[in-house]
Formats: sequence, C-alpha cells, structure tokens
Amino acid sequence: MDKRVAYIGLIFIAAIWGSTFPIIKNTLYYIDPLSFLVYRFLIASLFLLPFIIKRIRKKDAIYGSLVGVPLFLGYATQTIGLNYTSPSMSGLITGLYVVLTPVLSIFVLKTRRDYIKILLAVIAFIGMALMTVNSTSGELIGNLLTLVCAFAYAGQLIFTEKFLVDGDAMVFTFFQLLTVGVLSLLFHPQSIFAAVKLENYYVLFSVLFNAILGSALAIWIMSVAVKNTNSYISALILITEPIFAVLISTFLFKYPITVSMIIGGIIILVSMVFAINRENKKIN
Repeated sequence: MDKRVAYIGLIFIAAIWGSTFPIIKNTLYYIDPLSFLVYRFLIASLFLLPFIIKRIRKKDAIYGSLVGVPLFLGYATQTIGLNYTSPSMSGLITGLYVVLTPVLSIFVLKTRRDYIKILLAVIAFIGMALMTVNSTSGELIGNLLTLVCAFAYAGQLIFTEKFLVDGDAMVFTFFQLLTVGVLSLLFHPQSIFAAVKLENYYVLFSVLFNAILGSALAIWIMSVAVKNTNSYISALILITEPIFAVLISTFLFKYPITVSMIIGGIIILVSMVFAINRENKKIN
C-alpha cells in the first residue's frame, strides 16, 4: 500500500471518531456506557465475520485476540473513568498515548531512542491540550483509570505493529473486536437486559454507526495503516481527531470555537507534517 493512502485512511478514521463524540454523548442518556460497548463491538465483529470466515488463520486469531485485550482495557477504563473525571480531563489524559507510543516502542519494538520523535509527539499533545481542555477537574481515581487507558491505546498500536507484519489485517481486526465485545460482556453481564434499549431509534442508529464505521471499518483501516507505516506516525495522525470533533460539533451543535482551539489545531497539523516528512526522509 502507498503510504499516502495509509495517511488518508488514518485521517478518515480521525474524522469518523471525531464525529462519534457528539453522537455517543447523546446516546449515553438512554443506555449505560458498558452496555453500549457490548453491542457496539459484538455487532462490529459480526459485520466482519462473512468477509473473513474462509480466511481465518490460527496466527491471526491468536495475535488479534491478544491485541484486543489492551483495546478493551482502553475503552473500559476510559468509560469507567468518565464517571469520576471531567470529559476534558479524560480527553487530555487519553491523548497521552501519542507521547507514550514512541516511548514504549523503544522497549517493545526495540527501536532506537529518537528524542526528536518524542519531542514532536509532545508538541502534538500540547496542541491537543489547547483544543480540548476547558476544565481540569476530576477525582484522582478517574484520572488514574484514564491514564491506564492512555497506556492501553499506546500498547494496542505498538502490538499491532509488532504482530501484524505478515498477517491478514481484516482477520486480525475481527478478533480484536470480538475480544473487546466478549470481555465487555463478561465484565458487565447485565448488559444483556439492555437489548431493549435498541428499540430506541437513536440508540440503534448510534450503535450501528459506531459498530460499522467507528469500529469495524475504522480499526481495520488503522491496522492496515499501522502495518504499512508504523505505530508512531499512526498515533500522530489520529490525534487530529479533536480537530474533527470540534468542527463537527460546531457545525451540528453550534459549539463555539476559541482562539486556543485554532492554535492547538495548527500545532497538531504542523507537528504531524514535520513527523511524516522526517520519517519518509529516513526511509529514503
């Protein structure tokens, strides 16, 4: 795959995930967060099943399931943490995965220490902070759970790069999604009784939108992109998510745009472009 196609794919994912923010926010008035995760990820895995049923290999199944564990930890700790901290603080702490990805890759992928790479990730994180932080309130337990989420998301990206070298990205994705759905159900078995909530047309739309576009398609594209670039570049491009969240929320819900949001968006884009150019020069 041409790297430019991978970059476009990651930007598409960021746009999709940015659009899910206001949709999920309104959905949680009708269904509890963990039940939402159960139906989102089980439906997502069922959606991919017909496409991979004849392509399943033991290796992809094992590795995909293993990488599904940090993905589950990320979604679960972020969701639970939101009960004890503010959305803005949750977004800020979660964004630390962009900084953690190049740091943890030194130990997991045995990459050499590259302080410029880490610096660009830190600068992108600062840009994200300017876009998302309106309040830094929150209880310690919520902030700590969200910190676990940041480590989990970084781990999911890094282990995808490590285990998907010659694997089938769609099969790999299917088992990630299935693992998240099954673990969510085991963690919150009473979500079975929340199926009645799907009779609400908005909840049904939200679950299907997030299952098919926000999970099945997005995580498959992300897996393909990580395979053809690396976890570091993927993390930097995905941090454009708050830019799309702000644009979509402003367009649909008339949320105000502040000067700090504009500056933060510019910082994210500039650091992302510098990082991509630097990585391409090293390859060439």
